[in-house]
Amino acid sequence: MPESFRSIPHEKAEANEVIRPNGIRLKLYRMIGPVQEGPVLLFGHANGMAAGSYLRLLEELALEATVFAFDARGHGGSSAPETELDRHYNMDAFADDLEAITESVRNEIGEAPLYYVAHSLNAIAGLRLGALRKRPFWEGVTLFEPPVFPPDSHPLYGEAMQRTDELVRLSQNRKARWPSPDVLTSALKGRSLFSLFEEGRLLDYARANLRPTGKGDYTLASPPEVEAAIFACHMDSVNYEILPDFPMPVRFVSGDPEIGLAGDWIAKLAPDLAARVPGSALTVVEETSHLLLFEATIRTKACILAMLPG
Repeated sequence: MPESFRSIPHEKAEANEVIRPNGIRLKLYRMIGPVQEGPVLLFGHANGMAAGSYLRLLEELALEATVFAFDARGHGGSSAPETELDRHYNMDAFADDLEAITESVRNEIGEAPLYYVAHSLNAIAGLRLGALRKRPFWEGVTLFEPPVFPPDSHPLYGEAMQRTDELVRLSQNRKARWPSPDVLTSALKGRSLFSLFEEGRLLDYARANLRPTGKGDYTLASPPEVEAAIFACHMDSVNYEILPDFPMPVRFVSGDPEIGLAGDWIAKLAPDLAARVPGSALTVVEETSHLLLFEATIRTKACILAMLPG
């Protein structure tokens, strides 16, 4: 992968790398904005959707706070190994990466309070990190639809298994090479999964997740087999069982459980997750799906800013 590739453009964010012991490089961004003091937000993205996919939301947040975001392994400008998938792509690896990213941000911001915001994949990583280490890493946490896999005794287990298996299969069969981000945007526009996206958000996604091949076209920065392996590693009910060990209250945010797009089992499960983490609360953003951060920028921004002091 060319080292110059970034999911967030140079004019929107500064960037550096966090290098893991196994040589994996994680791209860490600091959004360019007017706020230089006070609370700091760290943003984690969903599987298959590198940090720059959320560009409009990140720009909005950067008007109110100092904002960091990162590309998880297998995404955007970070390393994406295509061998030994089980070793490189598992929830412990994502949690460990998040710990390293958090430490890097802490080193940069000093004593400023740090708040964590994450969607889907990195929401689970945050829960796993806090619950297994049994200590808080941030001053506050807001998590959008973590797809925490329920145990086989749970009434939503069958639906979760069916939907996740489907995501694994669809990811494995994705077309990787595209002539341009505009062509990918046009190809995805008619699909129901993206039907609620705000104007321009699908193009943000395409630009953040396609890197130039050097041969005149583009390829997915998260290769199909990598995206599939990450979806497969979601299917671990340990993440559900350890929730009571999470060391601080969480502001959970879900889409509308009545919206029947892919992932609606996660919205149905959200009240259960909030009940399992002591002191937590749930906000439902009506008429949105699992991809609510692309569908309701201003409302999801308000959910995030609500955890900041003042």
